[in-house]
Amino acid sequence: MSPKITGELLRLLRQAMKNCKYVSEPIQAYVIPSGDAHQSEYIAPCDCRREYICGFNGSAGTAIVTEQHAAMWTDGRYFLQASQQMDNNWTLMKMGLKETPSQEDWLISVLPENSKVGVDPWIIAADQWKNMSKALTSAWPLSGGSPG
Repeated sequence: MSPKITGELLRLLRQAMKNCKYVSEPIQAYVIPSGDAHQSEYIAPCDCRREYICGFNGSAGTAIVTEQHAAMWTDGRYFLQASQQMDNNWTLMKMGLKETPSQEDWLISVLPENSKVGVDPWIIAADQWKNMSKALTSAWPLSGGSPG
């Protein structure tokens, strides 16, 4: 995927994150896991949302888009592949390296307090969302509950 293409996709996603036609209130970050509604190991092309937005087609990874940033976490099996497939609109987050923050810590560091974080509830693993929600809620106690 060329930088021009992912740049346009990111622009459109960021517009949708603010549009009441798609969200009940604006969200400041959107999490895009690599799974499908069944948490299948091999997913159908129509469910390859993470690949579509960032260009990386490895089987493991999570992309997160904010108004200012686009980052994608994957493990050591895919560092080289991801760096070759993603363009300069994306930051590769190398999971397992001590200098790489967790998704939750990164969100807390780049977003204003009490930001809303969105995800498609059909494609994120329940335990992944519970961990993320718990970390964000404890960092942003005034949000009154879980992220958006």
